[in-house]
Amino acid sequence: MGKTTLIRAAAGVAQERGFRVRELDAGRPAEWGLPLHSDDPADALLALDRLGGGAPVLLVVDSAENAGRAALHGLTRIMRDACAEPVGLLLAARGSAPPPGLGAEIARYPVGPLDDCSAARLVSGRGPRKEILRRAAGNPLALLADEPPREFVDRVAALPAVTRRLLLRAALADEHLTVLNLAGGGSADLRDWQPAEVAGLVAIDDGRVRFGHPLIRTACLAVAAVELQEAYGDLAAMTGSPYYLALASEEPDESVASALEEQAGGRRDYVSEARALVASAERSPAPDDAARRYARAVVAAYRSGEPEWTLELHRRVAARTDDPDLLGFADAAAGLAMIHSGRPGEAFDVARHAAHRRPRDGQLVMAAVAVAANAALLTGVAAHREQLPGLLDLVTEGPVGGLGDSFLPVDANPVTRAWVLAVADPYASPRTLNEDGVLTGRAEVAWTLGTSMIAWLRDDSARAAAELSSLWQAGRSYGAIGALAVRVPPMILAMIDGGRWADAEQAIDEAETLAAAGDVSLLLTALPDLRATLGALRNDVVPVPSTSTGDAFTDGLRHRAAGLGALAGGDYEKAYWHFRGMFDVAGEPVHYFLGPRSLPQLAVAASGIGRRGRAQAQVRRILQGCRQRVGSTPTPRMAMLLSHAAALLDDGDETEEHFRRAVGDPDSAPQWPLELAEAQLNFALWLRKQRRVVEARPLLMAALDTFVRLGADAHAEQTRKYLPGGALLDDRPVTGDAFAALTAQKQTIARLAAGGMSNREIAGRLFLSPRTVGSHLYDIYPLLGVSNRHQLRALLAGAAS
Repeated sequence: MGKTTLIRAAAGVAQERGFRVRELDAGRPAEWGLPLHSDDPADALLALDRLGGGAPVLLVVDSAENAGRAALHGLTRIMRDACAEPVGLLLAARGSAPPPGLGAEIARYPVGPLDDCSAARLVSGRGPRKEILRRAAGNPLALLADEPPREFVDRVAALPAVTRRLLLRAALADEHLTVLNLAGGGSADLRDWQPAEVAGLVAIDDGRVRFGHPLIRTACLAVAAVELQEAYGDLAAMTGSPYYLALASEEPDESVASALEEQAGGRRDYVSEARALVASAERSPAPDDAARRYARAVVAAYRSGEPEWTLELHRRVAARTDDPDLLGFADAAAGLAMIHSGRPGEAFDVARHAAHRRPRDGQLVMAAVAVAANAALLTGVAAHREQLPGLLDLVTEGPVGGLGDSFLPVDANPVTRAWVLAVADPYASPRTLNEDGVLTGRAEVAWTLGTSMIAWLRDDSARAAAELSSLWQAGRSYGAIGALAVRVPPMILAMIDGGRWADAEQAIDEAETLAAAGDVSLLLTALPDLRATLGALRNDVVPVPSTSTGDAFTDGLRHRAAGLGALAGGDYEKAYWHFRGMFDVAGEPVHYFLGPRSLPQLAVAASGIGRRGRAQAQVRRILQGCRQRVGSTPTPRMAMLLSHAAALLDDGDETEEHFRRAVGDPDSAPQWPLELAEAQLNFALWLRKQRRVVEARPLLMAALDTFVRLGADAHAEQTRKYLPGGALLDDRPVTGDAFAALTAQKQTIARLAAGGMSNREIAGRLFLSPRTVGSHLYDIYPLLGVSNRHQLRALLAGAAS
């Protein structure tokens, strides 16, 4: 897959390196200018010398399966004869096995399909992306080509008429072989499928028809384009499916439209549901019915995680109705799709307008306010958050219709109201929430979404991570990615803050693939920043995107990731400007949640730059503003962070008291292990400056234990500098036999890690993923009786001596 692009790229590299590239037409071996049938090695050498003119030669053959056995056999012999000459051979062929005639000494490099992320980059504005990706199966030509290659069309056209009929129906419907055979009028013994199997176009396995190449399906449709409606009619007659019946005719038909709408609710995923609803709307004779069905399709498309398709369908609703309920229903989904597209400011305006439109269904107002709260969380704009309580006042106890309740269950209204108020002001919103009663289904999900986000805003990181990750796994299994996309960054942040770094990395990997499939800009922007944050904490250098996104939340993630990376590298100047960028000129947090939670890092950076006094004075003003903002009852985490930052900035008599408050909450503080350990480390360093080394040692040991457990290598290395002998945490004896028992790959990884390379650097050297390297080290440490890189370095140094 993608073979032509690959060999063209390779030919370009060869030319840059001084090769003369000779492209050989696979269909015309006689014109290659090579002695394919000569047994004299001298003939081959002379021919290659003529082709290269004294320069090294690269012979390139695309679609080598068309060259024939004899030509490939001769080419193999020529390469064998010229093995000592500066000549290379690069062939590309379709299929899972090398074409006949090619010698075994020619190296094989299987090229599989593109992964989902790579494939998603090639899809642009062509309807439901996930359906396109599924059909293309990772084949780049199937993703890019407007028409199938002529060779596929010709192969399909050459089949008997009845076989073409059968293939057309297989291309249109993923039905069982028996259904397709009857719909296409095939023989009972299935012999009419044989020509397609012999031609390598399809394979029949366990009652299913599988196309040998995604574009063969497209070729079947192209060859029989005028027969599509007839084929859909045959499928409808065999299955009774209103979906096929609708596609068999373009005429409006309410009975067909109603059946499609009813069937949509039973579809296996939200993409299929949305497509059925679109087909229902297109067959609706009445404009109001069409608008209602399009509105339902908007919600299904949003839940599937396809924001651009959602907005396309939303425009169809707006063009067909002015009904405030239908518009409100569609606006709620479109607002969330705008958030997913990286446009939270527009989403807030759409949701606010929908709430003020006052639909008859009171629950639609609550849904609009919830969307506005999601948007306000990302924009960080104070004016947006200030409007939320007033928007809640628009929610009445009036009648609740099916549309509003289907979008946001009315049983979850208490937690939705609390969550909206927490977004508006997490420090002033109610601290308790009555969770009595048993909820099931969508109401239970909506309730958990609310409680998890309230927990996150109030720094209950453990609960937020647990509840959000549970919802995330369930949403992935049901294909409801859109309903959870806006919750993914808080989930990952909660995991990082709570010390669940491996879980956070796995969530980033999973979300990255799904975000690429749906082109969810919010995640495609935020996830690299979150990955870079993890990398900085682990001392693995990960690039941070430099482009501003325009919303406070994702810009805050970017500044924090870059600042942490700069701190890990000892660049206090750069770190200061990134952390200072999380606050405006007046010292107000650009994002009200992220800014205050980076105060200790800002204070550390300010203390390390040349203009130390001026920078510290600015940070003191910022700190004082944050203290006033959180009021007299900050969360335990904010209390720790405020005290830690104050201690770093205080040169007077209260420094020790600030530090003791930062590390003195044994019940709450361990929920944020890295932040507690950083406070312990900085307190210990201050104690050492006061010549109180004995008091500092327990703090250093506790901090080091946390850093090693988390994998915060840079923090751990810094801490060890202040402990006698590096403070090895595991004194178990290690023998050279244990190292010798490791596999060769594990020994290599151990040596590179001991040499100071990060997981990412080792991965690049050995062509592995950083996660694989980390997994190997996780296995290696206990086998060797060590618990960190420092001990590993000491072990190998001892073995070498």
